[in-house]
Amino acid sequence: MTLDERINAFERLGKVLNANDKIPEEFFTDVLSAALQNFENCIQNEYLHHSWFIPEFIRKAVEGIRGMLEGEKLGRWLAAYPALLQKTTSKRVGVIMAGNIPMVGFHDFLCVLMAGDVFIGKLSSNDKHLLPLLAEVLCVLEPRFKNHIQFTEGKLEQIDKIIATGSNNSARYFDYYFAKYPSIIRKHCNGVAILDGTESESELAALVDDICLYFGLGCRSISKIYVPENYDFTPLFLLLDAYKPLFSMHNAYLNNLEYQKTVHLINLIPFLDQGIMMFKEHQSIASAIGIVHYEYYKDIEDVWQSLALQSEVIQCIDSRQARGEVGLRFGQSQFPEVWDYANKIDTISFLIENSK
Repeated sequence: MTLDERINAFERLGKVLNANDKIPEEFFTDVLSAALQNFENCIQNEYLHHSWFIPEFIRKAVEGIRGMLEGEKLGRWLAAYPALLQKTTSKRVGVIMAGNIPMVGFHDFLCVLMAGDVFIGKLSSNDKHLLPLLAEVLCVLEPRFKNHIQFTEGKLEQIDKIIATGSNNSARYFDYYFAKYPSIIRKHCNGVAILDGTESESELAALVDDICLYFGLGCRSISKIYVPENYDFTPLFLLLDAYKPLFSMHNAYLNNLEYQKTVHLINLIPFLDQGIMMFKEHQSIASAIGIVHYEYYKDIEDVWQSLALQSEVIQCIDSRQARGEVGLRFGQSQFPEVWDYANKIDTISFLIENSK
C-alpha cells in the first residue's frame, strides 16, 4: 500500500466510527455492518470484564480516535515525514500496551501501520478486546492490512523494534529484557493544570472533564492543579457535581474513595472533601485515584519554571496561557491531536530510523 492508501483507509475508519449514525452509504457492506456491531457490543459489555471501562468512557475514547482520523489532519501530520515516501522495507514492531484506559495503545497501532510496518501487539489483560475488534473493522475497510496486524498473548518473538508502555517498575524490566532492540520505553506520566483564578465557568467545566474522564486513570488525566493564594475552590467543586451520578454508581471507585478518606482521617491528614473527589495540598504531581493534589503559588512564572524541571514526568499542562508549545486549552488534555506523542517521543521518526 502507498502512504496515501493507508491514510485513506484510516480516514474511512474515522468516518464509520459513529454508532449514532448510519454507516455512510459509500462504505456500507454487510460484513462491515457486522464488524461494527461486534465493536458496539464490546463497548456496551466491556465493563463486565474490567469494571473501570464503562460504556460512557469507552465512547469518549472512540471520540478521541475519530478526532485523530480526519483526513486533513492525517495528511498534515505525515507530510512532516518525507522519508516515509522513500521507506521500502517493513519492520516487525512489537508493541506492549498499557491497560489503564480503553484502547490507550491506538496511537501506536496507527503509527506502526502508517509507517508501513507490521504491528505485533501484546495487549494488557485489562484491555484485550476493544482494539482487536477495531482492527477487524479496519481490515474490512482495507483488507491489505490483515498481513500487517497481529495480536499475541505470548512472548514477543521475531521482532525488529519494540514500543512498550507501562509503570516505572515495568519500564526497568522492559529496558533490560529488550536491550538488544531499538526501542521506545515509556514510563508513567501525569497531567497538571495551572489556574489563575479568572477562569470562566466553561473553562472550569472543561477542566472537570480533564480530571474525571476515565476516573482519572489516564496518563493525561489532571492529577494536580496549581492555584493562586486564597483561591476559591467553590465554583470548581460545584461543577464536579456533574460527575456525581456516574461516580456514585461505580462501586470500585466509591470503595477506593472511602478507603482514601478513612486513611486520611485516621492519620489526621487534612483534605478538602468535594463529595466524589478529594483535594489535598501536596507537592507531588502523581496522586491516588479519587484525589487531586493542589499547590498554592505566589508567582505563576515560578510554576512554569518548576514544571520545566519536571518535564519527564508530565504528559500535558492545562493552562489559559501557553509557554511556547507547552500548554493546552482546558478540556483538551484527554483528546490529543494525532501529532501529540506520548511522553513527547516522536514515534514516526523512531519507526523511520534505519528502515529504508
